[in-house]
Amino acid sequence: MKPFDEIALTIDPQARAAQPLPGAGGLQVALYRHDRLSLPDRRRWADLTAAAAPGNIFAADWFMAPALRHCGQDRSLRLAVVKDAAGRWLGALPLTFEPLIGRWPTPSWQSWHSANQFIGSPLVRAGGEKAFWEALLGHFDHRPGLALGFFAETLPIDSPASLALFSLCAEQGRALHQCRSFTRPARIAGSRGDPKAAKKLAKRLDGLEQRLTEAHGPVRLVLHERAEDCEPWLAAFLALERAGWKGRAESALGCHAATAGLFREAIRAGHRRGTVCLASLTAGETIVAMTSWLVADGHGYGFKMAFDEAFRSFAPGRLLMRRVAGLNDGEGLAMFDTCTLPDAPTDPLWPDRRAFGSFAVAIGGRARRHLFDQLMRAQAARRGN
Repeated sequence: MKPFDEIALTIDPQARAAQPLPGAGGLQVALYRHDRLSLPDRRRWADLTAAAAPGNIFAADWFMAPALRHCGQDRSLRLAVVKDAAGRWLGALPLTFEPLIGRWPTPSWQSWHSANQFIGSPLVRAGGEKAFWEALLGHFDHRPGLALGFFAETLPIDSPASLALFSLCAEQGRALHQCRSFTRPARIAGSRGDPKAAKKLAKRLDGLEQRLTEAHGPVRLVLHERAEDCEPWLAAFLALERAGWKGRAESALGCHAATAGLFREAIRAGHRRGTVCLASLTAGETIVAMTSWLVADGHGYGFKMAFDEAFRSFAPGRLLMRRVAGLNDGEGLAMFDTCTLPDAPTDPLWPDRRAFGSFAVAIGGRARRHLFDQLMRAQAARRGN
């Protein structure tokens, strides 16, 4: 029997000769090797980013391409592209072929994102969400290979792309199973949160900032907005991260080089575009905490933060994030997603919740879809027990 990765590669090898799909309005689907994209395809990907609907900045070509290059080592990994007859890209989503959904044996195509990407939505042109899913699922209906289903991970429940997927599955009578759900802290414009909790936290942070000032000098927020600020900020941030627990943990796991490479490229590209914000909190002449976040289409997304553990007793990360929350309120952002751990506790700085889910979708003909539906129901019943 062939090893799994060899089987996966035979399912849909470098499908550059895409064919129109029945009932999909002439749209085509191709599965590309991300490391073999032609220059015209890279330009189409960039054009798609420029015209994409809000919802997942981590899927933009300037972020996703480095993520695939540094972290996409799976041999079955493909960039699934839906395009029109003229070759214009309507949407793109990285996929891998996996033998399991969770711990359950269910061969399936699954959405892919690296550890430094916090949303799994596809990159889709505004208004093209339903057509994208119709074409992609139609492709796998006709060419499922060994796959029994499609699994989309970490979809924001209220995003246009997610709502389009739910609607299409309902219209087509296609089995859709939610396998996981979670929320994480966010800040939504117009939401008041708990005023008492906010006041209590503000009093505590005021006290810590005063103590920090008395011990080490005035506390100041520094925004690194000039082009020449990027490289010094990057070097200082990575040094601060390596010196802390996260750097030691990543070194032990052997994954620091890949994540650091992605981080450097994403920060550089995003900073050039004015999409990545960089900040440091200083006490006197000493940097005590640093952070980065992404802003696009009136939405903010937390990215990476590090602090000097020698100043842990002053909660420098909390002091910095209070300043960041205030900045984003001043910018009038509709939403700031902290991109923190699933089900992290609500925080007075981030008093709202953003909901996410992972969804398994049936593909193929009637018999295959029925088998998939039965497998997912059995998995749900086992989880319930």
